[in-house]
Amino acid sequence: MLIVLLPEPLLAAGLESPPLYWWRLGREGGLLESGQDDLPALRRRYPAERLRLLAPATATSLYRVSIPVRRASAARAALPFALEDQLGQELEELHLVAGPRRADGRYVAAVTEHRCMQEWMQLVEAAGWRADAMLPQGSLHQDQTPERGLRIQPSPWPNGPSTVLVTSVDQEPVLIEQELLGFWLKQRLGQLDEDQRRVQLIGLTPEQLGIDADCEVDTAVPASLEAALLASLQPARSLNLLTGGYSSGMAAPPWRKLRPALVAAGVLLAVLIAQQGIQTVTLNKERDRLQAQIDQLFDETLPRSRRVDPVTQFRQVLEGAGGQAAADGMGVLLHDALAVVAAEGSAKIQQFRATPSEIELELSLPSFAELEKLRSQLAASAGLSESLQGADSDGEGVTARLRIQRNPS
Repeated sequence: MLIVLLPEPLLAAGLESPPLYWWRLGREGGLLESGQDDLPALRRRYPAERLRLLAPATATSLYRVSIPVRRASAARAALPFALEDQLGQELEELHLVAGPRRADGRYVAAVTEHRCMQEWMQLVEAAGWRADAMLPQGSLHQDQTPERGLRIQPSPWPNGPSTVLVTSVDQEPVLIEQELLGFWLKQRLGQLDEDQRRVQLIGLTPEQLGIDADCEVDTAVPASLEAALLASLQPARSLNLLTGGYSSGMAAPPWRKLRPALVAAGVLLAVLIAQQGIQTVTLNKERDRLQAQIDQLFDETLPRSRRVDPVTQFRQVLEGAGGQAAADGMGVLLHDALAVVAAEGSAKIQQFRATPSEIELELSLPSFAELEKLRSQLAASAGLSESLQGADSDGEGVTARLRIQRNPS
C-alpha cells in the first residue's frame, strides 16, 4: 500500500506535479520505505501498488455534529443542515462528507472545498493513478485522545515542522501552527466545562508554545507517524472524501464491482467443466466395458470366426449369412430354433437364454395342443433336440419352458 500526502492547494497551483511525501507499507502495516517524489515518478516506480491519499489538515476541517437519525443515508442527507451555522462559506462551494458515529453519539463530518478536491483529482488522474480512498490527515489521530481536557503534542508529519497536534474527547483532532495556537487555545478552553479546562503537554513546554494557560507537562511518548499511517489502513473507522461525484474517476475500476459475480461465474464454469469431464471419463469406461463384453461374447459364440465388426457379424449370422465359419456357434443354433418357432406362428417368445451349446426359451401358446405341435416340429428339424422344462396353464393359455440343443453328430 502506498500512502501519499496531497499538497496544499496554494502549493499545487503553481506546479504541474509538486513533490509529495509518501510512505510504502507492507501487508501487515509495517513501514517499508518513504520519500518525497512527484506522482508520475511514483507511478513509474510502483505501478502495481494500491494508492491511498491523505488530504492535508490545512484544507480539510473536521467536525462533530448531532444528527437525530440512525441510518447512514439519512445522516448524509441531514449533514448540510447540521453544519450550516458552523460554516463561513456557501454550501455549494463545499464538499461535505459524513463519517462514523463516535462514542458520544455524534457523527463525524469532514469539510473541504470543491476547488481543492478538483485540484487533487486532476493531479492524481494526470499521473494515471486510481486511489482506494482519500482520508483527512487529522482523522488518523482519533485514537490519541486524552481522558479529559486537551492534549497538545508535536505533529509527527514532515509537512508541518512548526505544527502541533491537539486532541480531545469532545472534538476531532486538529493540526494547528504554533503561531496561531495561543489565540485558538483561549477560544477552545472557553468552550469547555470547568473540570475539563486542563491542558496536557507532551514533548513541549508552555514557553515553547508561548501560552500562559494552566498546563500540565507530561513525559509520555508523543504521537508517532507509524501509528497514524497504520490507522489509514482502516477505512471502516475513517472518513473517505471520495464520495458523490468524486467516487467515479478515483475509486477502483468499475469492473471490480462485478468481481463477486465474476468469481461466482468462474466457479460455476469450473464445476460444469469438471462435471463434463467426469461424465466423459465415465462414458468412456462404460464404452470400453461394453466393447469388452461384446468381444467376449463374440469369441464364445463364434469361436472359429475372426473378429472384425462383431455387431455386423452377429447380424449376418442371425440372418443366415454367417457361413461355415459359424456352423458350430450359437448364431446358427439360435437361427434354426427361432426359425421353427416363427414358422409355428401361434407361439410367442417371452424370454430366452442362449449359450454356445443350448438355448432355453420361455414361450406363450394358446393351448397344450399347440405346445405339442411345436415340440414335434422342433424334434423333426434336422440337427435339433428339445426337452420340456416345465409348463403352466391359466385362463389366457399355456406358458412353457423348452431347452433346445444341437444333436450330437
